[in-house]
Parts: sequence; structure tokens; C-alpha cells
Amino acid sequence: MSKSSTDLFWDQRAIQEQNSDATNIADVSQRQLETHFVQKHLKSTDSILEVGCGNGFLTNILRQQVKHVDAFDYSEKMVTQAIAKHGEKNNRFFHSNVLKPSDWKGPYDAIICVRVLINLRDLAEQKIAADHMTNALKTGGRLLLIEGYLDGFGELNRLREKIGIETLKPATINYYSFLNDMRAHLDQSYTTDAEFNSGCFDFLTRVVYPTLVGAQNATSHSDFHSKILAIAKSVNTDAFKPFARLHGYSLIKR
Repeated sequence: MSKSSTDLFWDQRAIQEQNSDATNIADVSQRQLETHFVQKHLKSTDSILEVGCGNGFLTNILRQQVKHVDAFDYSEKMVTQAIAKHGEKNNRFFHSNVLKPSDWKGPYDAIICVRVLINLRDLAEQKIAADHMTNALKTGGRLLLIEGYLDGFGELNRLREKIGIETLKPATINYYSFLNDMRAHLDQSYTTDAEFNSGCFDFLTRVVYPTLVGAQNATSHSDFHSKILAIAKSVNTDAFKPFARLHGYSLIKR
């Protein structure tokens, strides 16, 4: 398959980003929230597949917790960087495509997919990718899926407009579907075991923070993001859920 402009972006980011810890995502505080959710649902006996491993940052954490990690990325440059930076212990880095799987060694006990489907072209491709992951899971296996959706952007922007802050624009390299569209597809194969959302974190970093420092000064990760992590983890009530750009699920394959 030919690579999209998004695929080419990640090829370049692998070699252009100077801070390797920020290669996969610049907002390292958001990543802590995501990783915290993923780690809660893995067992030491699990053999897992990590979809879209990037330069292996999360792989290095996961392999310390589980029996084995197969980790792949569609960017050859990312895979090369992952091997050079982390090596292979109870894990294997390889090149593959979630839309056209190759060299997957399933069925797996669990599959981890964090902010990967948003890099596909449309909802149809996202559903195809989800089906490939479903087929690679054991019955009773767990899909840990964390993705971005349009719903949260809409609610954040309605609030930002009310208080006079310019609206957020989703990254042009990403495709964001609506949450219910993806959930309707996933619900055909899974039951939901646990949920995660970034509502409180997004409210604080996308509404409160730009109100304090000005929207033009609130365009990247800051000390504010790190300092409010404890709040985001412990005060994420349902009232914040509409503002969530990210929704994560622990899904059990029927």
C-alpha cells in the first residue's frame, strides 16, 4: 500500500525530533494518563501485540510488566530507532501495517492500540484495522484501545467560544471519527470491561490554561500540564466527560 501524507510525517518525525522521549507525542503528561490506564489491565503472563509502537517508548514499559511484546510500526524509520534505542529482550520490533497485517504471531492475550487509528484515512479504514486486531486476539482476550474523537473537540470549542478563546483545530494529519460510530462497530465483537477519558485533563489544559496564559501561549506541553496530572487522575467525574478528546476502553472479545 502507498503511504499517506500522515505516514510520511511519522517517517520524518523519527529522524527530526531531537528528544526521543517526545517522538511519539510531545504532550508527555497526556501519555502518562494513557499509560496508567493501559498498565492497570495487563497481567504478567500476557503475550501482547502493540500496534503502532513508534520508537518503542511504550514498548519498553510494557515489556517489564508482561511475558512478551510483539511491537510493530508502519514507519520503517521508527522501527529502526526502536531497535537501536531499546533492543530486544522479551519483545520483538518489526515492520507491519495494521491495514494489511504481516508477521503477527497471535492469537494474543491482549492488544494495545494508543492513538493509532487517528492516523488512518477515514472511518472505513479505522473499522478495517479494528477487525484485524479482533481477529488477532484470543477469545476472552483484551483490546486496550485509546483514540481521539471529534466529540470532545466540539464541546471544548463551544466552551472556548463562550469565554472568548479561539477554537481548537484538530491536527491535519489525523482523521477523527465520532465516538458512537466506532463504538457501534466495536460492540459487535466486545464487551466493555473498563473505560478511560481525558475530560478533566482536557478541560484544565484546553480551557483553564489558555485562559490564564493566553491561547497564543498555550500551544504545547508545559509545567502546568505536569502539575495538574494528579487532579486529572483523581477528579475525572462524568461532568468532564463531554470535553474528552480521548476515550480509552478495555474491551473483552466475545
